[in-house]
Amino acid sequence: MAVEGSLYHTEIVNERGLTGQSYVRGDEGLSLGVSSSLVKSPGTNPEQFIGFALSTCFNATIGIVEEQHKLKHDSVIHTGVDIVKDTKGYKFIVRCQIMFHEIDNSQGQQMVNEALDQCPVAKLLKDHDNVTFEVVDKFDF
Repeated sequence: MAVEGSLYHTEIVNERGLTGQSYVRGDEGLSLGVSSSLVKSPGTNPEQFIGFALSTCFNATIGIVEEQHKLKHDSVIHTGVDIVKDTKGYKFIVRCQIMFHEIDNSQGQQMVNEALDQCPVAKLLKDHDNVTFEVVDKFDF
C-alpha cells in the first residue's frame, strides 16, 4: 500500500534471502536471481542494487539540475560499492565519482551539490560517513 501523497509506489518481494528470486509485486515479469558477493553463486547482490540505484537516480537528477542552469546533460557516474567487516557484522562503502566532459570541475561540483539536495537516493545515503560523492577528471576504480 502506498503512503499518502506517493507519486509512485512499488513493492519488491524477497522470500528466501540471498538465494532464489526477488521480484516486483504485480509485475512478476521483472524478476532477478539474487545472491551474495560473499559466496560464489549466480545472481544479483545488494551491492549491485545500491550501485544501480544511486548511479541511475543521481545522474538523472544531475541532468535536471544542468537543465535548470540551461546546460546540456554532461555527467557520467561510476559508483563503487564495497562490503567490509565492521565491529558488528558488515557495512557498505559507497564511492560515487562524477565526471563532466564540457564543464569544469568547479561548475560540476555546483551541479553535484544541488543534485545532492534533490535526488531521493542521494538524500537517503549522503549523510553516512561511508558514502562519498566526488567530482573527478578520471575514474579511479
